[in-house]
Amino acid sequence: MKAINEDKSRRVRLKDIAAKLDISHATVSRALNRTDDPLISEATRLRVLKTAEEMGYRPNHAARSLATGRTGLISLWLWSEGVQNAYHARVSRLMHAEALRHKYQLLVDLVGRPTMEMAARHTFDPWHVDGVIVHEAGPAIEAHMGGIGIPSVPLVSTGSYHLLRGVDRVQIDLSEGAQQAVEHLAESGRRRIVYITDQLESRGQDPRYLAYTKVLAEAGLETRFVDVSSERRQIRTQVAEYIETQGTPDAFYCHNDDIAIAAYRAMRDLGVQIPDDVAIVGCDGIEDTEYLDVPLTTIALPLEEMCSLACEFLQRRIENPSHPIQEAVLKARLIVRQSSGGPAA
Repeated sequence: MKAINEDKSRRVRLKDIAAKLDISHATVSRALNRTDDPLISEATRLRVLKTAEEMGYRPNHAARSLATGRTGLISLWLWSEGVQNAYHARVSRLMHAEALRHKYQLLVDLVGRPTMEMAARHTFDPWHVDGVIVHEAGPAIEAHMGGIGIPSVPLVSTGSYHLLRGVDRVQIDLSEGAQQAVEHLAESGRRRIVYITDQLESRGQDPRYLAYTKVLAEAGLETRFVDVSSERRQIRTQVAEYIETQGTPDAFYCHNDDIAIAAYRAMRDLGVQIPDDVAIVGCDGIEDTEYLDVPLTTIALPLEEMCSLACEFLQRRIENPSHPIQEAVLKARLIVRQSSGGPAA
């Protein structure tokens, strides 16, 4: 009985799988640890994976790290001031799924001014992670890199703005979708179009801001702004205060969908009719926008494709540090719904 129990509890090793399949230990190791190894055929890799699963093989991460010089960990950097919104939560979920698909575990680091230096030391330790995906946290990281230079750990920069220079990047081009959104409001007869944003001070080269000012200037319309916090409950109060003091505009053009949802709630509280009294347009394409009584028009971002390409680029860079710079540009698209005069769902 003791011998049977010991046999059941013994860890399955690579040499056990090799012996069962009558192939070399090195072939099993390559098949399990390197998904794009040109020396291993797809048929062999699948046979090894199937046998490993049947035998109950569990990887020894410490041993793998010592043997390969890699940890099996990658890190996602998010800008801490915006991480509470639904957009960043969705990016985290999608990146996590893609990391697992590429056989990595994902760690999430929040990058903000108070913790930036500590987080950078933590993440850029080459023994800690095999690579880093930096999502729209460019200025904070670039400020730190000014002192230390580009770290040796592979980097991929993602997002619609605040991307890093000189590294692999997956950019979402918001310019066309943002311009279509503002034009949609202006062409539907909305004259007082107010831009609600939680990043008024740092709007700079943000495509949403540039599209707003460009389209309104061409239409001879005045720009108006509401500077809000990044928390829905406070935004709801701030938008209500704006309406009570400045009157009801024709449309709210919102920096993101979280702001649009909070503005929607504020107007419902005040009895303002959407879209008859005020139109609303958001940005990001989060799922919540579909499930309101009046579904929200939004600029939808191709986040699934962005996350897939980011992990693909990062894995390729980890495998081949001298690979040429990889770049992809994805387009955002306007989805017109009932909140701006589109058809009822």
